[in-house]
Amino acid sequence: MLKDEILSYLDAKTKKIDLERLNKDFTAGGIAEAIQAKRNTVSLYLNQLTKEQKLVKITTRPVHFIHKAEFEKSNFHLKSNIYHSISDIEREKDKQDILKDFTQINPSLKESIERVRAAILYPNGGLPLLITGESGTGKSYLVSLINQFCRTQKIIKVNAPFITVNCAQYADNPELLTSNLFGYKKGAFTGADFDHDGAFVEADGGILFLDEVHRLGSKGQEKLFTYLDQGVVYPVGETKRGKKVNVRLCFATTEDLDDNFLATFMRRIPVKITLPPLSQRSREERQNLVFTLLKNEQKKIGKSLKISNQVLKKLSSFEPSGNIGDLKNAIKLTIARANAENKKEKDISITASFLPDEVLNNSKSDSYHFQNKSIVISANTELKDLIARNSSEKKIFVNSLQRILTIYMQSKHNLHQCESKLKQVVYQLFDTLLFEKDNRKQIPLLSYIIEGVKRVFDQLTNAYQLKISGNAIYAVSYYLFERQKIQLTIDECNDLQTLLELNKNVQQRYSDVYLYVSRLVTLIKDNLDIELNEIDYIFLTIYLNKLEIITKTGLIKAIVIAHGYATAGSIANVVNRLLNTHTLDAFDMPINVSTQQIANQIIDYSENNDISHGLIILVDMGSLKKIEKLFPRQINAPILLMNNVSTPLALEVGESILKKRSFKEISEHARKISQLDIKLTYPARNKIKVILTTCYSGIGTATHVARLLERCLPSTKKIKIIAYDFQALQDAHKVQVIKRMYDVVGIIGTENPHIAGINFIFLEKILSDKGTAELKNWFAGSFSNAEIDTISNNLVKNFSLEQTINMVTILDAPKVIENITIFIQELERQFSLILSNQKKFTLYVHVSYLIERLVRKEKNNLNPEFEEQFVKKHNQDIDKINSAFSVIKENYSVKIPRSELIYVDQIIFNKQ
Repeated sequence: MLKDEILSYLDAKTKKIDLERLNKDFTAGGIAEAIQAKRNTVSLYLNQLTKEQKLVKITTRPVHFIHKAEFEKSNFHLKSNIYHSISDIEREKDKQDILKDFTQINPSLKESIERVRAAILYPNGGLPLLITGESGTGKSYLVSLINQFCRTQKIIKVNAPFITVNCAQYADNPELLTSNLFGYKKGAFTGADFDHDGAFVEADGGILFLDEVHRLGSKGQEKLFTYLDQGVVYPVGETKRGKKVNVRLCFATTEDLDDNFLATFMRRIPVKITLPPLSQRSREERQNLVFTLLKNEQKKIGKSLKISNQVLKKLSSFEPSGNIGDLKNAIKLTIARANAENKKEKDISITASFLPDEVLNNSKSDSYHFQNKSIVISANTELKDLIARNSSEKKIFVNSLQRILTIYMQSKHNLHQCESKLKQVVYQLFDTLLFEKDNRKQIPLLSYIIEGVKRVFDQLTNAYQLKISGNAIYAVSYYLFERQKIQLTIDECNDLQTLLELNKNVQQRYSDVYLYVSRLVTLIKDNLDIELNEIDYIFLTIYLNKLEIITKTGLIKAIVIAHGYATAGSIANVVNRLLNTHTLDAFDMPINVSTQQIANQIIDYSENNDISHGLIILVDMGSLKKIEKLFPRQINAPILLMNNVSTPLALEVGESILKKRSFKEISEHARKISQLDIKLTYPARNKIKVILTTCYSGIGTATHVARLLERCLPSTKKIKIIAYDFQALQDAHKVQVIKRMYDVVGIIGTENPHIAGINFIFLEKILSDKGTAELKNWFAGSFSNAEIDTISNNLVKNFSLEQTINMVTILDAPKVIENITIFIQELERQFSLILSNQKKFTLYVHVSYLIERLVRKEKNNLNPEFEEQFVKKHNQDIDKINSAFSVIKENYSVKIPRSELIYVDQIIFNKQ
């Protein structure tokens, strides 16, 4: 097949590659000419092979292709399969130290590898090296790493020879071994019909590896003396004129040194190291070897491997007589069996049933702690991440940081382009900290941190009206537990400028979550005395953005101010406990406190809490007018002041807030409790500029759209995005209140509420020429031209249908879109109609959010009385919609509540 022929051709060419001298042999035209094929066909296959990660594409002019596996075999690991230039590949090489990576996998060999490094870097051709160890301990593999290290560090030329001679093949003919090593002259012995150079001459300028060197007899060892002493070899049959060669020598043997080598030979080998058998390796090291071998096999087989905890445990405790060689074979056989069983599947699930008998029978039952979940090794899985499971806490953080910086740089500092890859690294970091670290010995400290984080999140929840899941609390707790063990400063980062730039872009991209994280970091410092920095901002923001933090909407803030010790606190505590939620905050004031001091407390509170929906101040005594005059300019939100506060009054206010009553309604209910003075003020000037988002199907979707739009704005946030319930925008009084509270720039939504004097843009038309022009007019008075251009670019990135659904749900967006498409098609068939694009977009957004809420088991019920009346009136419609939902119900195993069927009916027909 032509495709295989191309791959074979590049395999052969890459064996002799010199990156600095790439020629037409590596171009589509040169390859087509060499194998006599059409250039366009060759070009098609070259790009296919690049997508399959079998080739590396260098997008120079002309474009060059090299064989990836063959290049890595003799050079260094390539993290990508597309590079813009040779320089990009060279920069990747410069960052790699193969021997250092080897010691991370095999920490017990650190001292031995340092000796190897010293031998390699020794002047004038390095020092001879002898590696001993049992069969299968990795002697040949180590020599191959030495070969790669010499090339990547430019100690030898990239295309220098690497010659291996297995002396065991000549066990019965030592004379033949000698002649093949040193060469021979014509006529030196019977059959010597021509001159032969031998392995030493062939390896000139490179590396000669003599494996099983104990098979080299005493005469052969003596012939080595001349080269070791003078750098000259004499072919068999030549005694006068030797050949000067420059060869780096590596020897390996499984035998005892004293019994098999001349003492004079051993004195000429200054560096000797021993590779220990598996039985003498640490648990961590054996696990690292298993990860390495599994990753190597995954590359070859091209499928993702899901490996159970039991398989990892058995393989890591397997101690075969053949050491790493037998372990490698056992892993190959295990994967082969699993692949045969799952040959039609995209991924291979590997359980203990696929393990060979010798692994099951010869694995020790260790009692040590082992990771308590399976792992998945895919094409995107980095070996460093797997090894990080067994590394110290600092290595886990440092490796994750380096990964995200590398990904960010490879994407040309385009956060939008590499967002999903960054999330994968961060989620893996938190998974490792949550599920795979053994913290049983430090439970008291962990419990202390968890309780502290709960308190911190309570403060954050109350200040910003958030809903924070228990998962977020425990994830952050475990993160801090591991983080406080280490000193990790930004100065330790290899590329500080890139780190700071990424931090800035993360702040821009996830501005709302970043704001919460900023406050979170401050509270953590105050409550737990744990110092965090920009590194933590990046990790925490990306993780918490996974919809662990959800903004509640439309809740007014309220505070109780009373003189005396714990008076206000007591009232607020009773109300919050009775309502089973934090509704009121409290300020206890000394009896002699001044009015200005009270005002200062309120101003400080407004700066650290979200009061954009208004603030209610309940006081026990004093002139409301006097207090109000002290902060009209500092607070640009509506304020409702009430005096003569009591527990019943505070309870009534708390209930009204939770029921989302207006200021007018709250005032009316409060006057029924007691005689009191009430003063309602709206900001006369400096109103907050806002864009409202709304959705016919409910406040939840509108909230997510608000978050999505907010991420398009610059960090200055001169315009606030607020979600509003569509039904509330149909109430003339509530609309009047909104206008008095805010300077409403415009409304974006799935349905137009038709408010006089306020412009509206349909959500699905936000990227149209007309919609974009309208938005630019909205922003003109608040942002510079450069900022508006940035907003426009962000809109294009964020407001595609798939990105919108990605925002409103944690589910797989393409799959969600596919299922909703079928649902919409069935709706059109059932009702014999064609829905407008506007209606379809609304349904896509609403139903995607609906699916997630049902999966999360969250409720969104209508008024029961309204439901009954609506169903009686439109019973047939509800049945048809329920039938159309069958694809959603089957694929997500959910039941569609009656209230949601009504919402869909309202979207389609605008029924009330």
